[in-house]
Amino acid sequence: MKFFRRVHPELILLTLAAFITRFWFVTKPNAVVFDEVYFKVYAGDYLTHSYYFDPHPPLGKELLGLWAWLSHQSGAILTSSAPGVDLRYLPAFAGALIIPVVYVLLRQLGGSRRIATLAALAVLADNALLVESRLVLIDSMLVLFGLGAVVAYLASRTRTGWRSYTFVALAAILGGMASSTKWTGISALGLIGLIWLYDLVKKHANLKQAAIRLAMIITIPTAVYLTVFAIHFATLTNSGQGDAFMPLRFQATLVGNPNYSPTAHESFIHKFIDLNVEMNAAEASLKTATHPYGSAWYTWPIESRPVYYWAGDALPNGNQGNIYLLGNPVVWWGTLIVLAVLGGQFLAGRRIPRRWVFAIGLLSTAYLANWLPFSLIHRVMFLYHYLFALIYSIALASLGLGLVSGWNLTSDHFWHFRSKASRNGYIAALVLIVVGFVYFIPLSYGNPISPSSLVQHDWLKSWR
Repeated sequence: MKFFRRVHPELILLTLAAFITRFWFVTKPNAVVFDEVYFKVYAGDYLTHSYYFDPHPPLGKELLGLWAWLSHQSGAILTSSAPGVDLRYLPAFAGALIIPVVYVLLRQLGGSRRIATLAALAVLADNALLVESRLVLIDSMLVLFGLGAVVAYLASRTRTGWRSYTFVALAAILGGMASSTKWTGISALGLIGLIWLYDLVKKHANLKQAAIRLAMIITIPTAVYLTVFAIHFATLTNSGQGDAFMPLRFQATLVGNPNYSPTAHESFIHKFIDLNVEMNAAEASLKTATHPYGSAWYTWPIESRPVYYWAGDALPNGNQGNIYLLGNPVVWWGTLIVLAVLGGQFLAGRRIPRRWVFAIGLLSTAYLANWLPFSLIHRVMFLYHYLFALIYSIALASLGLGLVSGWNLTSDHFWHFRSKASRNGYIAALVLIVVGFVYFIPLSYGNPISPSSLVQHDWLKSWR
């Protein structure tokens, strides 16, 4: 009961709104949308035990396969050209949980209820995050696991004894799950490592406890990663579309492969190494690949090139449904403007209050660590690669804005502002975010609109 007394009403409302927006007509359109063509098939492969190949670690696809099994979906249908819309419930569930996790992240870092609400609402009302959560894709799971890992480790710092170690273990498990979904998820473990180092150097943490924590955040994610691949190999025992990517000795273990031998055996470690080597090679081979909706990493903050995910059939009146991976400009551009202004102020000599140095430093590092490394990747990339960094930028901008505006007062009274103008400014920020979200909703849900209305939504020429 003590837990429920500490849950504020705005968190309940945000979470409820997150589930409504993510699950609202989630099975529409009844069509294969963008990369669903791959992930629904991967899920079906786990039901038919057919070996597939994908350059990302298998956890996200395993979870989709598990959901398909639990919901009694047909592997034959999922591996066909038919839509697998019932799979969308799992990414939608993960996408909805991101919103309360963002709220808790800001609270863990000392943010007021107002600032936590502002950040969570901006994430809730971002159209790109909405779209990515409503399709058979794995990025919502990646973000949930990564953010959850950091939040859990922050929670461990305010607890003692077994409770503290429980949260460390949870952080390590979630960090391992993020890394096992996409390699970019390892950034969560990197951030946890930096927090651990900060506590060791700046907070003079107990050496024995620090050593135990370090051992946990190394060994547990490693065990998770290995376990995910062990499940992958144990489940995919039949020949499938991914055979050709693997060595002949691996193919000999797959039932139905031309090289199959009942006596063939390959150790787990050899399979693990073979697959990870091939995954890395597959990523490298994409250097020359192109895509009409690909975009360079440095263009992502201004979302100069969204991704056209789906176009429906034109209706008799000329209206047509379209789905774009397009963020809420109020959130994306507003966040960028706030960060630019605050950054300029701090460069001009404005000092960060001492109690906020850790929070600002952590969020700044998290933002850059999830964005700048993409500058080293020379392959076609898309706007959705920025979503992890986007959330940290929103959290950073919200906290920074709260510090200079007075919205981050430590008072626990939500509507206690230092002035009427401050309160009105806060309300205006919330309203603008929601208005931007609602305006672009037709391009998020695929609602039919007229050609002229579609043009009105194309604020930049590069959006078409």
